[in-house]
Amino acid sequence: MFGASHHISNTLSRFRNDQSGAALVEFAILLPILLVTFALIVEGGRIFWSYQNAITGVRDTARYVGRIAPSDLCTASPSAAIGDFQTAVSNTLTSLSTTDIAVGLDSLSLECVGNAGEYRVSPTPVAVLTASLTISNLPFTPLFQLVGGSATAQIQTTITDRSRVFGP
Repeated sequence: MFGASHHISNTLSRFRNDQSGAALVEFAILLPILLVTFALIVEGGRIFWSYQNAITGVRDTARYVGRIAPSDLCTASPSAAIGDFQTAVSNTLTSLSTTDIAVGLDSLSLECVGNAGEYRVSPTPVAVLTASLTISNLPFTPLFQLVGGSATAQIQTTITDRSRVFGP
């Protein structure tokens, strides 16, 4: 009996003094943190890229409306209404959607700025475009559950841009 306990104590003493696996244990402890950091960097870059594409699309669409809408939108009897361009704008923004990013048009409104006599066309029509943006289907979302994140992460935001209506 004494020999077995002596053998166990020698084995434990030898195990405590042996440093050959310390680097592997340290790596195993740091690996989840490194993977989560990598996933955050990749997902942050993807989200930023998608958001910048959506901003560019909304800006281009607002410019498009500013060029095709008639310049008499703010007069008492306009030749067209801002709602007439809702379908064209919605189709343009929907074309920005991919499997990872969904862009939907919330509203298309018209502001009339300026006082009578201040500009050549008074009041000046300004088209205001507001788009809803949802970024979803992030591939590293399950990895975020390791650090307490949600399994169905979606980012929702609103992008607004305005453009003066010059008319055709």
